Amino acid sequence: MISFKPDKDLPPPEAGVHYSFPFVPYDIQLDFMKSLYAVLHGGGIGIFESPTGTGKSLSLTCGTLTWLKDYDRLVQQELQVKIDLLRKEIARLEKENEVASDWITGQYNAMGQRKELGELTVFRDALEANRKHVLQLKDKAVLQKIRWVSAKDVADRKTDTLKEESLTMQEVVVDDDEFLIPGDSDESDGDVDPGDTKEEIERYKPVQVIFCSRTHSQLGQVVGEVKETTHAKDLRLMSLASRQSLCINADVRKLKSNTLINERCLEMLKKAGKSNTKGNSEDGSSAKKRRKTTAQKSCPYYNQRAIEGLKNGTLFEVPDIEDLVKAGMREKACPYYASRAAIADAQVLMVPYQLILHRRTRQQSGIDLRGSVLIIDEAHNLLDTIAAIHSQELNHEQLRMAKLQLAAYKARYFSRFSTKNLLRINQMIFIATRLAKLLTPEVKPLGSGEKSTRASRMLQTHELLVESDTFNLNLTDILAFCERSRIAQKVHGFAQSGPPELLDPGAPEKTQPKVGMSSKGSTNSLKGLLKSLEEENKRKAQSKKQGRASGAPSKLVEMKNDTNQENADAAQQQVKHPVSNVIRPLINFLECLTEDSSGDSRVLLALNEKNPSQSSMKYLLLNPGARFEEIVQHCRSIVLAGGTMQPTEELTEQIFRNCRERVTIKSYPHVVPNDAVLPIALARGPSGKEFLFNFGNRQNADQLAELQSTILNLCQVVPNGVVAFFSSYDYLELFCSKLEESGNRARLEERKKIFREPRTAGQVDKILLEYGRAAKSATGALLLSVVGGKLSEGLNFADELGRCVVVVGLPYPNRTSPELAERMRYLDRTLPTSTAPLSSGSAGSEYYENLCMKAVNQCIGRAVRHIRDYAAVVLLDSRYCNSERVRRKLPVWISERMTCVGRYGQAHGSLVKFFRDHKAKRAE
Repeated sequence: MISFKPDKDLPPPEAGVHYSFPFVPYDIQLDFMKSLYAVLHGGGIGIFESPTGTGKSLSLTCGTLTWLKDYDRLVQQELQVKIDLLRKEIARLEKENEVASDWITGQYNAMGQRKELGELTVFRDALEANRKHVLQLKDKAVLQKIRWVSAKDVADRKTDTLKEESLTMQEVVVDDDEFLIPGDSDESDGDVDPGDTKEEIERYKPVQVIFCSRTHSQLGQVVGEVKETTHAKDLRLMSLASRQSLCINADVRKLKSNTLINERCLEMLKKAGKSNTKGNSEDGSSAKKRRKTTAQKSCPYYNQRAIEGLKNGTLFEVPDIEDLVKAGMREKACPYYASRAAIADAQVLMVPYQLILHRRTRQQSGIDLRGSVLIIDEAHNLLDTIAAIHSQELNHEQLRMAKLQLAAYKARYFSRFSTKNLLRINQMIFIATRLAKLLTPEVKPLGSGEKSTRASRMLQTHELLVESDTFNLNLTDILAFCERSRIAQKVHGFAQSGPPELLDPGAPEKTQPKVGMSSKGSTNSLKGLLKSLEEENKRKAQSKKQGRASGAPSKLVEMKNDTNQENADAAQQQVKHPVSNVIRPLINFLECLTEDSSGDSRVLLALNEKNPSQSSMKYLLLNPGARFEEIVQHCRSIVLAGGTMQPTEELTEQIFRNCRERVTIKSYPHVVPNDAVLPIALARGPSGKEFLFNFGNRQNADQLAELQSTILNLCQVVPNGVVAFFSSYDYLELFCSKLEESGNRARLEERKKIFREPRTAGQVDKILLEYGRAAKSATGALLLSVVGGKLSEGLNFADELGRCVVVVGLPYPNRTSPELAERMRYLDRTLPTSTAPLSSGSAGSEYYENLCMKAVNQCIGRAVRHIRDYAAVVLLDSRYCNSERVRRKLPVWISERMTCVGRYGQAHGSLVKFFRDHKAKRAE
């Protein structure tokens, strides 16, 4: 892949009109775009903090798209200038050589110039080819629009076609070999030369902008803002999402689970390929091995011609997820595969975190980061997001079911597996068995005096492999087999579509479907299978007894025994309930183990003696920066943006430690006037008792009573909605019980209607709707929420919904958590101790404090969402007043305006004046 880097500097435009901003920008918006422009052109890394309501997303998109257009124009101009200069220089050297005595040196100099000219000429040709390709895409888009004008006739014809196809699909023949993995003849590693092919080398890859955010709704809002600008004209933008968001096949969408949707989609695609290759080649004997089904058929929306048309028709339309789904329904084409087909041609990709931050997912999606500009919005939790994406948890029940399903699958196709495939399946069963054994608490004899098994253990990955006796298995080869054979999908399909005897032995014989044989033959065969499995278990028990008598059995015998354990149970317990894919989590866990090459991860074993099936092992990534390093190396430029990015030190220490010279950090104030926000740090309540909501003081009855009095007084003076955030659900529960016992709840209800954040996500929308109505009423409402809960991030409590935000205490996480403790120890070992005056000391302690402050900042950011909004922010804890280090980690627009108050009376007077003044302004 060829590239060309202009030498000429590209100064950022000075006026907002040059950025195609849809209105006159504020000063901070203009400065944001200019700083962003400079970072992008210099190939730097930018960390931008701009509070919600300051037009951060619009500034990001306008600044980036302006630079992208200017950069493309600069490349073309400077390329032509350089080619012309080289031609003149070569001509001059050739003339000099004609009369020079030292013609060898002259020819050598001219040779270097000719080589450079040849490279630039190739690049110019590639650039021209790309320009023509874009023009062809525009022509195709126009033709597609013309077709959509007569959409009614087209839809009628397609409907008739689909009806005919659906009748044909109902007669799809499914082989009994449907779930059989390929034999040795089909088994190849499929290794491809990692180097670029000749076509890729000679192809020009323009700079691509990849815009990331946490949710599809946030990406949709950004797309909507882009549509309102002049940048939308001729812009090639595509939104990417999972199948769960883009699938339009009703039969697949009803599966709900993203994993199940993925599996079903891949199965239907395979059937689409098989249905095209099925002919009359089957003889009479092979016909006996097949059966007809209407439940599993190929997808009617997977039509390459329709998908190509959908891609061409939407690429220039700046579509969000909803636009793609609507267009897909209209064109009877799959939006998921249409969006994937548009990746290479798009100038801008709108993607969720998972598609970028996880390397394997990124590669499978076909996203190439080389030379691209990566913008990550809402990046305040980037480190935690990377760690979460690369973590994988397995519980004992999943391992048990994986072992049972693999054993039943092996028993069903045993005679038809190749030796290599059989070996890999045996290894998978062995791994599942051994990992499950680690999660099985040892039962101690009564009165033995031995200590019970520890509730949790932290292991390094090599320790896990040693303890599970899998250290000498080549996990890379096993994973290659899993990917090549698609065993997760096949075993899952086998478990779902198997005969009733494998899934529910109690099913009446007359209801059993045929599986390539008569019902009677199938029943006898499966009964024989069950009997053989039982006999195998008996032989295993006998071999164990003999092993104990003669010594420990060899590992080969033990592996063979483990692969057959509980096979009879597998044939009897598979689908009494809907089956989920339990092989995929096991494969994902093994992939995590293979990625740990530098010892920057751990495995947490959590044993549950009361309910062993819930015992689990979790892969923990301790160094997220290592996974992000590849992204930093490939991208031209990276921009991290958020409303509350403080503290930024952990980003520079853990992610950009090796390229600090490239980092630019900008933190902007809020656009609202100074008198629109009233931040107050309150150290004591109405009766003068100190607020110190630490762990040892959380049960203090006097402090809880003081907290009740404070919230009662706040609700008396604050109009409309008040949102109070507590450190945990347990502490919120304790507060509510004390509020009820004291009788203060009735007094509080007279002033505000009380709402409480539910623990279950399904009730959140209902609570928010009712709270919104009450907050806009004359009396107002109080919403009791939890820091880090469902209401502390991503929600908008603007205007009457959030006239006051109260944060109770400092929500430090549980320091005794094995996961957190291990992460802190790792940071202490790998990162230097900070010597800054306001630092908390060790890197682990700094991380611990940052977790708390980032959560507080997110709660604060729920209010004051636009320039005409106003709100008070009340922080209840003496540490907000006493610790300069804590205040420094608050958002700039809060810390610069915050007043530390020793007694509640002072705060009460400020609040009364604040809301009285704003009421008078609104009246004017």
